[in-house]
Amino acid sequence: MKGKTLLITSFLLAGSQLLFAQESSNYSLPNKKDFDKWSVGLTGGLNWFQGDLNDHTKDNNSILKNIHDPVFGLKVGYQLTHSVQLNVRGNYTTLSGQKDKTTFSYPNPVTGPNRVTRNIKFKSTVLQGSFNINYTIGNISFLQRNKRVHFYGEIGVGAFQFAPTVTDLDNGTKYVKKGNVVEGIIPVSFGLKYQFKRFDAGLMYTFNKTLTDKVDQVYDSKTETDNWSFFQIALNYTFGKKQAMMEWVNPMEVVYNDLSDMKNRIDVISGDKDKDGVSDLFDKDNSTPEGVKIYGDGTAIDSDGDGIPDYKDDDPYSNKGAKVGATGVELDADGDGVPDSKDMEPNTPKGNLVNFQGVTIAPEGSYGKEGITSSSTGWLPSIFFDVDQSVLKPASLDRLNTVARVLIKNPNLKINIIGNCDVDASEQYNDKLGMRRAEAALNHLVKVYGIDASRLTATSLGKKEQLAKGVKRMNRRVDFEVAK
Repeated sequence: MKGKTLLITSFLLAGSQLLFAQESSNYSLPNKKDFDKWSVGLTGGLNWFQGDLNDHTKDNNSILKNIHDPVFGLKVGYQLTHSVQLNVRGNYTTLSGQKDKTTFSYPNPVTGPNRVTRNIKFKSTVLQGSFNINYTIGNISFLQRNKRVHFYGEIGVGAFQFAPTVTDLDNGTKYVKKGNVVEGIIPVSFGLKYQFKRFDAGLMYTFNKTLTDKVDQVYDSKTETDNWSFFQIALNYTFGKKQAMMEWVNPMEVVYNDLSDMKNRIDVISGDKDKDGVSDLFDKDNSTPEGVKIYGDGTAIDSDGDGIPDYKDDDPYSNKGAKVGATGVELDADGDGVPDSKDMEPNTPKGNLVNFQGVTIAPEGSYGKEGITSSSTGWLPSIFFDVDQSVLKPASLDRLNTVARVLIKNPNLKINIIGNCDVDASEQYNDKLGMRRAEAALNHLVKVYGIDASRLTATSLGKKEQLAKGVKRMNRRVDFEVAK
C-alpha cells in the first residue's frame, strides 16, 4: 500500500512540474540575455601555397618545405546559438613559391607575349577577408553537461587582394603585375579549442579555395586554380559580465537541471532514510532508529511528554509537566525516593523514611525502635514495569537504591515487597507475574547491596489492588512496606 501511494504521489508531482513548465517559459528555456555572445580572436601561423609554382618533385619532404610564410589574422564573432557563430575574419600573409623548368608567358612590348621555359619563382602579399558560419560539433551533448574542449567546422565567403611578382632565376628578370588584383575566395576551416575562464585557445586549419589561377601568374592546364592553406594557433576572448558564455554552455544542461530537480523531488517523496515508514518529505526526524515507534510525522513517541522519546526514556511514564533529567527520570532533589513533582517536603534529610507525599514518617536511625516496627507501617518508593515484564528498568534502580539505604541504616528493619499487575490477563497469571516482579526487586537488594534475605518478604497481590483505575501503567508496580 505504501509503495502504491508513493508511486501515485510521484506521478502527481511530475504532472504538476510539467504543467508549471508549460505555464512559465522562464522555467524550461533559457533567455539569450543570460549569456555573453560577442568575442574577438587573434590567429597566427604559417601558410602552404598550392599552385603552379610550389615545388613537390625534389624530395619526400617537399610539402613541409613549402609550409613557410607567416600568416596573421583577426576575428570578430557573434554567437547566434549555443552551436552556431557568425564571424568576420581578416588575414594578412605572403605567398611564395618556385619551380624549375616552367613554361612562362611574359609580356613583350614589341612582339607581344613570349613563352619561355625558365626556372622561376613568385612572391605576393595577400590581404583577405571573409564572412563565415562556424558550427561547434558536439556541443549538444547527452553525456556531459558542459565540455571544455570543442571541435568545430567553419565555412565562409569573401575576397582577397594580391599583387604578384615573378622572377626569372636564370637571369634575374622580374615581371611585376601592375596594380592589385581582387578575386573571390571560399575559406573552409576545422579546429579544436580548449576553454579556460573567458579565454579559449586551440589549433585551426583553413583551406582557402580561390576562383582564379592568376596568383602565381603561371597558367597550367593541369591546375585550374591557385589555392593555399593556413596552419594557425588561435586565441579568443569572450566579452561580457554574465556568468555563462553561450558558446560554452550545452543547451541540454537545462534539460539535465530540470530532470535532476525532478529526480530530487521524487527521491524526497519516495525516500525513507530512517526506514520508519514516513516519507522524507513529511518526516520531521530523518534519524529515527529503525524499529522505534513513531507518530505520523516521523518523530519518536514520547508517552509522558517530557521531551525524551520513549526509546531513550528510562521512565516513559513520568508525571505530565514534571522536570526530568537527561534519561527521562523525574528529578528527586532530596533523594527520598519521591519525585519533586509529588514531594511535599522537598528538603527531607538523607535517610529519613517518608510517605507517598515525601513527608517524613520517621527520621534516620529510628526504625526498629519501640512504637515503630511493632505498630506502624512506613512508605518507600514504588518501582514500575513494562507490560507483561518483570525485568527491572534503569529508572527503578535509583529507587531501589533509596530502599537499600534505609535498610542499611536501620539494621532491625524488615520490608514486605509486594508485586502488582494491571487488570489484563487472568488472575492466576497475574499472581505469578506479580511474584516474579517482587522477587526481581528482592534479588537485586540481596545481590547488589548485600541485604540479608531474611529481612525481605516477597508476596503478590496480582491484580487485586488497582491503585489507579484506567491508568494501567500505575498498576504494573512493586510496593515496599515496612513490616509490622
